[in-house]
Amino acid sequence: MLDAAGSLAAIAVLVVAGVVMARRGWLGEAAVQGLKVLITNVTLPLLLFRAFLQLEPDARNAVLALAVFAAVAVMGGIGALLTRALRLPTPETRLLFQGFEAGMLGYALFVALHGAERLPAFAALDLGQVVYVFTALLVQMSVLEQHRVRASITFPWRDVASSKVLWAIFGGLAISLMAPGFAAALAGPEGFAAAVFDTVGGLTTPLVCLVIGASLAAGIPRDGAIVKVVALRTVVGLALGLVFAFLVVPALGFDEWYARAAIVLFLLPAPFVIPVYHRGNPAFVSSVLTLSTLVSIVLISVLAVVGLA
Repeated sequence: MLDAAGSLAAIAVLVVAGVVMARRGWLGEAAVQGLKVLITNVTLPLLLFRAFLQLEPDARNAVLALAVFAAVAVMGGIGALLTRALRLPTPETRLLFQGFEAGMLGYALFVALHGAERLPAFAALDLGQVVYVFTALLVQMSVLEQHRVRASITFPWRDVASSKVLWAIFGGLAISLMAPGFAAALAGPEGFAAAVFDTVGGLTTPLVCLVIGASLAAGIPRDGAIVKVVALRTVVGLALGLVFAFLVVPALGFDEWYARAAIVLFLLPAPFVIPVYHRGNPAFVSSVLTLSTLVSIVLISVLAVVGLA
């Protein structure tokens, strides 16, 4: 509990520093964008590559990935039903109920709370939703955007193929599958590679905290529809996270770190790529993501302190 509290204090200090720096003009929009580029192209891929090198691509992990993929699809269906029942913004609410921002937030939080050695547990949970986001969700957003601008429907293959995050994930999985001995040595705690992973990949958490702080500098959204979407998504995500933590994970024979990873994953906000590929109602989407990020950090922090996340 004390370790978790100390990690959360460090996260809070960095997030507040990001807020203060952004409000005083020391961390402007260009600087934040530069940090995001550094995270998504350098520090995060190294962090993910090491985590997936340590992941055993066996049948249990494949079943777990399929279960998470299905759960994300279920969340999308629930979002669609809630959109109609409560007359929430469409199609944005449905999109915002699908997927999790594991890359820019989840891995950073999990490492800060539990250390890099536990990261393969989170990576195993994340695999199914990564595949979902870059297939099912991306297809939906592509279709909506191309209908909006009345263009022919094409899938953004170039963006997917150039994603350093995907290369890191599937590169690590491929090496782990084809050369497990080499993967274990490469991801081990000693040697040249370990120093690179620790030094460069270790920058992910502090940089992400600064970026999140900068995104919160403008204030917390209070619009009714925004609050409803964030609250409903959080409740649905927590319910599914508990199902995975107490039913799915134990049934597959995984340990408690996978259960904690499940709760963290399902409490994360929607993927930050949504406003990149879906340009409709941008103020609503960005406000939901901002508020959801804050709620996620607070709720995950509370659950971490009590030993659930």
